[in-house]
Amino acid sequence: MRETAEKQAGLSESIIAAASQICNELEAKAIFIHADAMKDLDALTDLPVGVEHFTTTCSPDLYEELDKRGCKVMQLPALSLNRIDIIKMGVVIALSEGSITQNDTVVCLSGLPENEEIDTLMVFHLDREKEMLQTSETQSAVEGVDPKVFETVLSLALELGAEGREGKPRGALFVLGDHDLVLQYSRQLVINPFHGYPEEQRNIMDPALRETIKEFSAIDGAFVIRGDGIIEAAGRHLNAAPENDLPPGLGSRHMAGAGITEVSTAISFAISESTGSVTVLKDGKVFMQISKSQPAKTSTKGKSKKK
Repeated sequence: MRETAEKQAGLSESIIAAASQICNELEAKAIFIHADAMKDLDALTDLPVGVEHFTTTCSPDLYEELDKRGCKVMQLPALSLNRIDIIKMGVVIALSEGSITQNDTVVCLSGLPENEEIDTLMVFHLDREKEMLQTSETQSAVEGVDPKVFETVLSLALELGAEGREGKPRGALFVLGDHDLVLQYSRQLVINPFHGYPEEQRNIMDPALRETIKEFSAIDGAFVIRGDGIIEAAGRHLNAAPENDLPPGLGSRHMAGAGITEVSTAISFAISESTGSVTVLKDGKVFMQISKSQPAKTSTKGKSKKK
């Protein structure tokens, strides 16, 4: 057991050292690391200097610890995300914040929490990336949207895809930003359940509204959300159709989400009812796809997080 722990620590240290060298050689703008996969948070001090550091976590408790340490930390949803989806979320959130741009090179370190080791290193030239993140295909970053609202909508979409509702799969479509134009290109399918309520009761950042939104996801049509998080409507039929073909396997919900982002600066989050995956669409194209996750496993084993 001791030998295994030493090997795990050695692997994490080796990958962090390699990441430092790569950052220097490629003049990377930022490095991302998933703290949940680290056995010892003190290893964060070994990250390279001269580049921006971003840490991600699915744990609220670990978020507080990282925040106390002065880390720039991103709170991911409490789901069992795979290594690649963890990386995707971190990079896309940083893009939405404007912390990095589509012209930057970034280095990403990830791993699985149960293994307590960093075992994955990936490098992205964002202006050329076309496989995991279609950053080279979009014309602009997220505009006019509060980054915290972006994080909230993405997390909500992932939760809905993973959990469904009352044990059944649930598809949905969220359209975020450029709400005036989105409303012009859409019409109400049913009575808007958010009509007439004050803005403070329609803010998607309000945790008390989360379950209500999940219930209303059963309504046909899209949610239209302002860039500041105020929900303008649910049950909207989107009239815009995309000019570009989407990848095979994506249905009418994805087509509608792509079309509205082609005629506006909005960004869409489409949840597949059949697979539970979440597709983020921008400029009429797929920007990112995250596969269905499972609720995070609760463990009775305490992690050794040195202070």
